Amino acid sequence: MNVVISIKGREAIPVLVLADMREIVMDKLLTGKNLPAFDQLGALLYHMATNQARPIAAEPEAQAEQVAGCGYLGESSAQQVWLIYRPDLDYLKSRDAALTLSRAKAIAEAKPDKPHLVYAPTRFVSKRVLEDAKLPCEVAFAPLPYALYSVERL
Repeated sequence: MNVVISIKGREAIPVLVLADMREIVMDKLLTGKNLPAFDQLGALLYHMATNQARPIAAEPEAQAEQVAGCGYLGESSAQQVWLIYRPDLDYLKSRDAALTLSRAKAIAEAKPDKPHLVYAPTRFVSKRVLEDAKLPCEVAFAPLPYALYSVERL
């Protein structure tokens, strides 16, 4: 994955070029035009969270494991990484795309051995509520699209 800066007029626009030469253009992503597929965005976010390449599925058509509507991106030495996402702007704006306490409980119970990082467009549960919920392990939230620019490491 490479980051290329495309100059249009006087603006510098970051463009991510994936290994298969597909592009994720940041300004189009932020407006909802040209949304990347789950696997494209998942590979980028997994790399940002772990500084590792996302493990490739044994079968190319394999869907990401789902728990309570959260797509599982993979496991690093320090954490489990999840993504709540569909390349549909209406879905991303809906309540269905939010991290909730019930989703946090489901993913923490599904894989209780390491902390979890969940990328989602929004959340309906605060960090304090997550801490007070006595989940089997820590669940942290990283927002989209801001997750594309910075990641808070656990």
